Order: sequence, then C-alpha cells, then structure tokens
Amino acid sequence: MTHVHPRTPARPRAGFSSPRAAAALTAVLLGAGLGAPARAGEADDRMYGRALDWLVARQHPNGGFGQVPGQAAGEIGITGLVLKGLADAPEPWRAKVRPAADKAAAFLLQHQKPDGSFAQGDVGLTNYRTSIAIMALGALDRARYRDAINRAVSWLLGSQFDAEQEKIGPDSPHHGGFGYGHGDTPKPDADLSNTFLALAALKDAGIGPEDPVFKRAITFLERCQNSSETNPGVGGLKPLDDGGFMYDPGLDRNKSAVLEHADGSRSVVSYASMTYAGLMSMIYVGVSKDDRRVQAALGWIRANYTLEENAGLGVRQTSPQAAQQGLFYYYHTFAKTLAALGSPTVDTKDGPRPWARDLFDALAARQGEDGSFKNPHDRWWEADPVLVTAYTINAMNYARPFLGQGE
Repeated sequence: MTHVHPRTPARPRAGFSSPRAAAALTAVLLGAGLGAPARAGEADDRMYGRALDWLVARQHPNGGFGQVPGQAAGEIGITGLVLKGLADAPEPWRAKVRPAADKAAAFLLQHQKPDGSFAQGDVGLTNYRTSIAIMALGALDRARYRDAINRAVSWLLGSQFDAEQEKIGPDSPHHGGFGYGHGDTPKPDADLSNTFLALAALKDAGIGPEDPVFKRAITFLERCQNSSETNPGVGGLKPLDDGGFMYDPGLDRNKSAVLEHADGSRSVVSYASMTYAGLMSMIYVGVSKDDRRVQAALGWIRANYTLEENAGLGVRQTSPQAAQQGLFYYYHTFAKTLAALGSPTVDTKDGPRPWARDLFDALAARQGEDGSFKNPHDRWWEADPVLVTAYTINAMNYARPFLGQGE
C-alpha cells in the first residue's frame, strides 16, 4: 500500500540571511555546474562533445533512453539521468541538445503514476526512478514541471522507513533509510544508494534540512558509517572505524562483504562510491563540514583516494576485477560530492589533488572510439553504454567548473 504524506515541498526563500548562506549557495551552484566558467582544454571539450553527440543519437523515437530487455524502448531511470546531463550541459551544447531534452521530459511525464511515482514494467526500481525524475525535470525547467515534481516528492516522502508510516522503529537498521520503493520489496530493505538519491531529490525540490525526513535519515546514515564514535552497531554489526560508508547496515544484505572477527562479531567493508554518497548525504541533512562524521568520511577519502577503481570493492570479493564494479556510478558520485564541497582540490595521503583534472584524465583513458563509455564489468547495468555515458556526462558537468584550479 502506498503511503503519501499530505504535504508539498517547501519553497526556498528568496535572498540570503547571511554571507555564509550566500557562500553555501555558491558552492551548491558550482556543484551543479552553474558557477564560474569552466577552464576545459580542447581535448576535454572534444571528449565531452563526442560523448554527448553519441548519447543524444541513442534517443528512441518515443523520447526515452535505454531499455530493459524484454520491455518497451526507454527506461525511466536512464532517461532521467540523460536528461539531467543534457539540462546541465554548458553552452553551446545545452542549446544544441534542448530538443532531445524536451522529448526526454515528455517521456518521463508519460510514466508518472496517479500516486506521483515514476514506474514502469516489473523491475522494482520505483525509488530510483522517481528520485532521478525529480532531479531531471527540476534541472530542465523547475517552474514548468512544478506540479509533477511536487506529486513525486509527496510520494517520495512517504517511502522512507519510519515508525509513523512504515511502522519501522529506531531499533531496525532500516529506520530512516529508503529502499527500492513501496511494494517493490516484501520487507524493510533500506540501502545507502537509494537513500542518497532520495535525499538528493528532496534537497533539489526545496525540502530543507529541518524537515523530519532529513532528521530521520541521520540515524540511517550514521549506521552506514564505519565509525564507532557515532555508530553503536545494530543487529550484531561492529563498525570498522575507518570512517567510510557501507551499502547497508543490515547484515543479511552484505554476505559477500562481511568480515568475521575472532570474537564472533562481524563488520562490513567500506567502499568508495558509498563513502562519497554517505558524505554527500550527511551534507544534505544539514551536518556541518566540521562535524566529526564528515571529517571521518574525509579521512577515509584521504587514505583511499584513487580513480583507478571503486576502492574497497576488491576487499569484498576474490575476483581481480571486483574493484571495477560500479566504477562509473562512483565517478558520478565522486564528482557530485566534491563539486558540492566547493574546493578544487581534495586532501589525499600524497597531498592535495586537483580532483576534476584527475577525473577528466581517468575518463579520457576509458572513452571508446565512438565517443561512448562502457564498463567491462557488467554488474549494476554498467555494461550498458547508454547508462555509463550518462553517468559520465553528469560527472563532467559537475567537474568542469573546477578544471584549471589547483593544478
């Protein structure tokens, strides 16, 4: 049964209450690729343009992008991710791709359900799809699509695992988190990836950190962080104290990632894409950059900074290619998080690194001859070049304003 909170998202207030608020907004705008002009070189622009041209050429006649095998052309999540990239593209590309963006938006709206969610077929990804649709439509034209966004936000607010609506109390590891969506799973099953996207969508739609949805999310986020200072552990979980984040604090979902200790306790390994997602989520819910939870996450990043792999996944499995799983999802989350933090460099064990330059160089080494991107490791749909190229375009949009700085 779908539970919808009887409210619509708050609208941000106009103006700034303080210089600090103005500075914070500047950082957010930079993170969205809307701030200072990019200092990309010719090779950077060529890589970006080739990827964008390849991606737009993959649009189906119905306006959608991607496809689930055995289902009609066009997949909501992939279409939304492409649309977000097109809407945030710098000029002159943005004007060039506007017709494709408008068609993609029309495709999304055709799949909005009466309850406000975005769903299709029998693949249980309603939370992913709805969250991405909110961000994509808002990036293209927030005023034009306000009604669709508000209805989607109302559905999303009702999908959080909480004591009031879902009857999931604080003693559950899933409390405060988001899963795949109403009816998509037979039991509470929150994870950090779904939670990260849901919080990002709510933030984009104007929900403020004082809202109860963000307050509840803090509990879940703390339980996903490997830090015993703030995470007491639930269900027999023992934090590793490295400051990174795990996908899910429920041990039943992490069998391949569980470390068994001599005393019988168990821990779940941190890895890069979830650590950046956890860090960004902490900022969404209003945690200060000076807070020990944020600083602990930055400490993990400092010790594990790399763009050659999704660091931490190699520990979880025996396959030599395991750390390549979710590599482009990681690039996307990496860029979005560091852009929002607003600094052109990130501290690493080898000293400050110009993260945007590092990202563009890593992508240049992985671009296909036709301009697309594809992960040789097919887990999490990353064998699909449309999805992966969409991740890449978005990552480059976040990173471009920081090129040429700190190098």
